[in-house]
Amino acid sequence: MPKNGKKLVVIGVGNFLQGDEGVGVHAIDVLSGEILDPRVDLIDGGTAGIDLLFFLEDADFAVIIDCMEAHLEPGTIFRLTADELFLSAKTDNMHKKLSLHETNLTEVLFAAKELNKLPPTIIFGIQPKEITVSCSLSAPVRKALPKLIRAVKKEISELLGCGKHA
Repeated sequence: MPKNGKKLVVIGVGNFLQGDEGVGVHAIDVLSGEILDPRVDLIDGGTAGIDLLFFLEDADFAVIIDCMEAHLEPGTIFRLTADELFLSAKTDNMHKKLSLHETNLTEVLFAAKELNKLPPTIIFGIQPKEITVSCSLSAPVRKALPKLIRAVKKEISELLGCGKHA
């Protein structure tokens, strides 16, 4: 990482062995083949749970990619800030817009916030079609993956103040 640069972590979370649940890990795999700004650290967060705090504490910015239930069309991509995620977790009609695996993303981010370890954080969620024993993504989620990657790269570029995509 450049001495004068900000550090951005991109964390993909999910269980690779449960179909669409592993979309965050699949996204990190795709991004690892891209040429990104050297200030970007790609993290396969898997189902790390509270251990995700360690990846957040030294970052200036964070982007998290996760499979999230929002009762939308499968493959729908949505973008939230950490604060928006906290608010949605408190409301009755949106309380299910949470991570679908053992890692309760809202709780991890809230703990980071309480410990003053939460950098400005953007969450990209994608609506799953199916959570099943499989290493493959469903057709609508697989089809949406390139669009998700473009959105994440655009976010990286904007957060780091780059002129074009990171």
